[in-house]
Amino acid sequence: MRVEIQPDKRVMNSYGINKSIFQLTYRSRAAEGLTTSQIMEIVDEAVAFNKKHDITGCLVFDQGFFIQLLEGEKEIVEELYTKIKKDQRHFQFEILSKGWTSERQFQSWDMGYISMEEYDLGEKAELVSKARNALDTISTKNDFTPKVFWYNIYTLLTASKFYKNL
Repeated sequence: MRVEIQPDKRVMNSYGINKSIFQLTYRSRAAEGLTTSQIMEIVDEAVAFNKKHDITGCLVFDQGFFIQLLEGEKEIVEELYTKIKKDQRHFQFEILSKGWTSERQFQSWDMGYISMEEYDLGEKAELVSKARNALDTISTKNDFTPKVFWYNIYTLLTASKFYKNL
């Protein structure tokens, strides 16, 4: 009789902190002519899938770009990203960061969605301030992937040349 030992899904970082949640942040470009109702279809599909599979995260859309942070079990997050890349509603995918963390950034959101196109200038400025605050307070030592997520949100919202040249 052969006994297989299942690997422990908890991962310890070099500082001895339990890192059991896998996170992946990516960006993509919206397909030409993508409508608000098509974006809401993406969000609705994500909420339904994520609820079933214990995935949480946040999707941000602005100036034709999506930036998303997904978090949950590693195999499910990676399978989901593979599925997302096949979606014709966006293209030019790039993983910005992936790794382990001890706690979720968006634990109460099956899929948070923020469309900057719906915000006025003052509200955008407030979100830029929140992104800047997240950048300042998140430790890269323990939570690099969320820091990359917020850095890209901040960069996109401040009309950085970086996003204009993509």
